[in-house]
Amino acid sequence: MKTPFQICYIALGSNKGNKFDNLQKAIKFLEDDKNIRLLNVASIYESKPYGGIYQDNFLNTAVEVLTSLDPFELLQQLKEIEVLIGRENLDKWGPREIDLDIIFYENFLIDDKILKIPHPDFHLRDFVLVPLIELNDKIFDPLSGKPITYFLDKLENSFILRKINKSLSFKEKLFEKKY
Repeated sequence: MKTPFQICYIALGSNKGNKFDNLQKAIKFLEDDKNIRLLNVASIYESKPYGGIYQDNFLNTAVEVLTSLDPFELLQQLKEIEVLIGRENLDKWGPREIDLDIIFYENFLIDDKILKIPHPDFHLRDFVLVPLIELNDKIFDPLSGKPITYFLDKLENSFILRKINKSLSFKEKLFEKKY
C-alpha cells in the first residue's frame, strides 16, 4: 500500500568486508528506490561493537529519508538491500556486512513481532543517537515524548571511538521539504 511521503530515520552499520563501501552501496540502493527520497546523510563514526560479541569495530551513520512505503514495506526493502550487499543472518549482534534499522518512522508507534518503532535500543547507543542528532536535533521519541538529545545526555556507556574524516556521497534531491 502506498502512503503519502513520510519522514523516516534509518541507522546504518557495517563491520565486515569493506565497511565504507558497504555503507556507500546501501546509500546507492536507497537513492535508486523510486519510493524513497534520500534527504541527508550523517557523518560516519567508528564504534565498538554492541552486544558483547567479540568482533571488529563498526562504521555507523544514519540517513533521513522521505518514503511512500508503509513501515512494513520499508522494512522489507531494507532487508532486501541487506541481502544484496551480502548480509547473512548469523548471530543477533554478530558481524555483518550491513545493518539497516528503522529508528523512527514519523511519530509512529509499532510493537509487532517483526518490527518495533521506535527501535527498542536506540536510546542506549551513542552510535545511533549522535548521527541522528546531527541530522535533526529536534527529533522527539514518540514513546516517551523526550527529545533524543535527552537520551544522549543520560548514556552511561560510549561506543563511539572517533568520527571518520570521510563522507558518503549521495545525490541531493532538489525539492521542498514538506514535513
